[in-house]
Amino acid sequence: MKKLLFVLPFVALLAACGEKEPEKDEVVVLEDFADRIGYALGSINAESMKKGQIPSFDKLDINMICEGFEKNLNETNCDDCDDVLRKLFGPYGQDFDTTYLKEGSECMGRTTALAFFTDMQRMNGLEKVDLEMVKAGFRYSFEERDTLIAEQEKRQMIQDFITDLNTSSGEKMMADAAARPGVEVFENGIILETIEEGTGGMPGVTDDVEVQYILTSSEGDTIQSSIDMGRMRGNTDPTALSLDGGVIPGWSYALPKMKKGGKYRTWIPWELAYGAQGGKQSLCFYIELVNYGPKGSLYTPPPAQGAQY
Repeated sequence: MKKLLFVLPFVALLAACGEKEPEKDEVVVLEDFADRIGYALGSINAESMKKGQIPSFDKLDINMICEGFEKNLNETNCDDCDDVLRKLFGPYGQDFDTTYLKEGSECMGRTTALAFFTDMQRMNGLEKVDLEMVKAGFRYSFEERDTLIAEQEKRQMIQDFITDLNTSSGEKMMADAAARPGVEVFENGIILETIEEGTGGMPGVTDDVEVQYILTSSEGDTIQSSIDMGRMRGNTDPTALSLDGGVIPGWSYALPKMKKGGKYRTWIPWELAYGAQGGKQSLCFYIELVNYGPKGSLYTPPPAQGAQY
């Protein structure tokens, strides 16, 4: 149920799903956490969009952006918007064809809404958020009447909310990993799975290593891949790292338990990953240990900032 206080007569509009959307003449009332976090998320999404690098943003139709957002805060595919936005902005984002102004503005809102909805769904946050309040926060921000929650409070609320989602998702990932057959579960919470055992030795806790790795989130999304990063540099050479202060604590613990030439998967609790400052994200790494050697033999730290050559 929407929490809205009607202060002036209005004309009811029907959304694509058949529900009435908040009107400009309505004052939103935030009654509970789902309302407040929904409103804050909608507002921040609008602010990010306004401050982004969107070509000719000041020429777009604000009302159509909001209508598009309200229409597509769901799983509806937005592929039809690709062609519209190319026509609006040109193939390189350097043109602006007003023939597609309204349709293109609506598509900007639609694609933004779908991205938000998909992220919340992936993070298991949809049930904790009132989507009607997301729409209200988005529109209020665009209409310059976003005064219900102070800016700093909004940002802190969202940060805490995302951290809570990360913690819950990480706990589930770690529990599922611990239940896998054949894994080793260590006292510090790290979990190690041997995919293909190596035939070489094992690195020491201060050694350098050369690895290929894929980092995934607790939701299973790929965050980083050494192979992809190598291709951007023009090669697929393994990545050299130092276990002595050059990696997260979980790596300093897990890598010395791997054999050269082996392939492993390790799950690392957030305390041994990037900690609270990293949003309390527990992580999963696929690792191929290509080589190792004494400290300084494989890894050369980047020069200090301001170093002279």
